[in-house]
Amino acid sequence: MANALRQYLRYTSWPIIAAMLGLMIWGVCAIQISEEAGALSSAQGSSGSAYWKIQMIYWAPALAIFVLMSIVPYQKVGRASYVLFGITLVVLLALVAIPRILGEQHSLVISVLPGIRGAHRWIKMGPMQIQPSEIAKLTYIILLAWYLRYGDHYRKISGLVVPFVLTLIPMALILKEPDLGTSLLLLPTLYIMLFMAGAKLRHLLGIIVIASAVIFMPVPVKSPAGSRDPEDRTRRALSYGFLDSVDDDYVFCAAPLAIMKSHQLKRIDGWLRQEESGITRGIGYQLHQSKMIMGSGRWTGRSDWNDSARYFQMLPDDHTDFIFSVIGGQWGLTGCLGVLFLYGVIFLFGVEIAIVTYDPFGRLLAVGVLALLASQILINIGMTVGLGPITGMTLPLISYGGSSLVVNCAALGILVNVGYHRPLLLSRRPFEHGEKRTRPPAPYGPIAENGRPDFRRM
Repeated sequence: MANALRQYLRYTSWPIIAAMLGLMIWGVCAIQISEEAGALSSAQGSSGSAYWKIQMIYWAPALAIFVLMSIVPYQKVGRASYVLFGITLVVLLALVAIPRILGEQHSLVISVLPGIRGAHRWIKMGPMQIQPSEIAKLTYIILLAWYLRYGDHYRKISGLVVPFVLTLIPMALILKEPDLGTSLLLLPTLYIMLFMAGAKLRHLLGIIVIASAVIFMPVPVKSPAGSRDPEDRTRRALSYGFLDSVDDDYVFCAAPLAIMKSHQLKRIDGWLRQEESGITRGIGYQLHQSKMIMGSGRWTGRSDWNDSARYFQMLPDDHTDFIFSVIGGQWGLTGCLGVLFLYGVIFLFGVEIAIVTYDPFGRLLAVGVLALLASQILINIGMTVGLGPITGMTLPLISYGGSSLVVNCAALGILVNVGYHRPLLLSRRPFEHGEKRTRPPAPYGPIAENGRPDFRRM
């Protein structure tokens, strides 16, 4: 036991662990600052709630699951991948659909929480609240890595059907909640894992071209020109204007816009017109406040937030989706770069683990974890600075949220687990040489035409 502990402490990827703990501590500090500035309004919870203390309580299960996932051989986790994925789909993701069938009063599922705005994403289990879509991200990576670990069936276009089906099923269930942000994470993760597994690039690019043609195909949607319905007005604003003259009661818009909810349409409209004065006071208000707070932080941040608490008070969801704005406002560009540096440490050592790992399953697990984290970081920071539409996406290890923290720690635990079992290379890999040779080196001198030593020329 003692020997195993010494080996674990010796060969564990400590930079990844240190970066993870640093981000967790930084997140608690940012949440505390947002509360001290009066950022959390009564609409988001009780004014006396200490969200940073609750976040620290979640550290216990998060660190416990991290240690567990880092010491249990990941091959055993892979063997249970189909069971874990099935439980996630049938038990967890299916339960969040119960309020739509049995009604909002059902006691098992929390349909409306402060700040949730009517989405069905949480399951109540005693004093705890679990978000199944967060768990689905991790079980999806494990299942996909296990499926792609051997064989070359995905080198054919027909072999991509199963991976895409395994992706679209949880995507459809997560979109039903609705949770557009989380569902968008699965596609880039799928593509990166398929590419690293050996899928042909032309097949992947061809699917993107076909999907883009379908997505942007104009479809008619009933939207009367004089309607006061906000959804109709927003869809008309986002429609293909050159086709509006066909019928005043219909507009032609991209296929996804025809099925999107009103709040999703408004977010896209607010992002596309984020610089207009009327937008910044309406649907683009949250993005405008986020950019204003980050700009106010400048290089090293502001120290007078207590005198200017109105800045944080005007930014909804600053402790969850917009925690990066709080970091930019409090610590400035220096703080933002510090957070990105810690993420960079995780990716640098994570990529090194994926490169030197011989086991296909372990390599795909490492790639999937890194792809998932990168997608979350890019989407969250992108929407914070106005490079993408606002969506419900937390910043890994920093934003407030127990399910997100536990799942991200579990994912990093798997990454550390793969790194612990990677081979130790003290020199070049076997049969790797620095120079090219047309024939093996002669052990006894010059080589004759028949391949044997030429003793006459020695």
